[in-house]
Amino acid sequence: SALVKKYIEETLPDTKVIPTRDDDRFIELYQRTVIANRANADVFISIHCNANDNKTAYGTESFVLGMGEKDQRLNKTAQLENAARLLEENWESNYEELNTNNPAAIIALRAYQDAFLEQSISIADEIQRQFEGRVKRRNRGVKQQPLAVLRGSTMPAVLVELGFLTNPGEEDFLQSTQGKELLASAIYRAVKEYKFKREQRDAGIQTEGSSLTPVVENSVPPVSDKPTETSVEPIPESIAAAPSTVINVAIEDGLTLHFSVQIAVSRNDLPCLPENFKGLESVWKQEQYGLYKYFCGRLTTFTEAEALKEEVLEHYPDAYLVAFEKDKKIDLNEAKKRAP
Repeated sequence: SALVKKYIEETLPDTKVIPTRDDDRFIELYQRTVIANRANADVFISIHCNANDNKTAYGTESFVLGMGEKDQRLNKTAQLENAARLLEENWESNYEELNTNNPAAIIALRAYQDAFLEQSISIADEIQRQFEGRVKRRNRGVKQQPLAVLRGSTMPAVLVELGFLTNPGEEDFLQSTQGKELLASAIYRAVKEYKFKREQRDAGIQTEGSSLTPVVENSVPPVSDKPTETSVEPIPESIAAAPSTVINVAIEDGLTLHFSVQIAVSRNDLPCLPENFKGLESVWKQEQYGLYKYFCGRLTTFTEAEALKEEVLEHYPDAYLVAFEKDKKIDLNEAKKRAP
């Protein structure tokens, strides 16, 4: 967490990082989001190390607040994370809305979830992409769980699991100086990318002036700084990154890298017809994590995409440009460099 703070504040001078703690004292889970809320933070990132009875489990994963996919059962990571609340006084009343057997609690939890779900998933996706692409860690995906440390946040919030201390090879990597630097750098780059996208979306153009205040919550235990050369052998597991499903899309042959304008996100699956999108033609959609993202156009040059964005902004003021390669979202700046 200290390295994440260092990298962000050194490279993004208009961004302030507020740690929830600077030492090893225990802070109640609900108080951590209280700190973030009082600071009017833009992002809450809770950094943890994972554990599992299966000593071969390895890889990074990120969580956002939610009921979980398909059912209301807590996965192993969520059980371990939420167990920390048992150390607190009056924990039952503090976390009543996490009781998934209570219908009223489920409604309250879904209200928290819906408020910042899209932004939380966006940050979590970017963190996982950085872990996989730059640090070469196994991507276990982005998941939704009713996590005590995230509930009550009035901002996008993500819990990040850096790896498994119960896997000897991964533990060595997590304890090494190189491992800490690479993982911290990946989180910093994800925050930087999220900041850029938010500024672009807010202003409708690429800008550099907006400030961002992330709160970094540290739950990583103290580890040695001794560098260790390690390698983790791939082990087949059933957990993988959640796929995106492209719906109602006809892709022109040879069209791999393209730009689109993102116009909306909804839980509703709407037909991609002009009458549903203020008369806009060429609307298409992707489904991921139970959300439908709607885009306009598929353009091969950035100039054409900018022109389309200006037209779309007249109907959707929050619209912004995104880039895809074979219908997988990629970095916009990278796409601009490669586009004709």
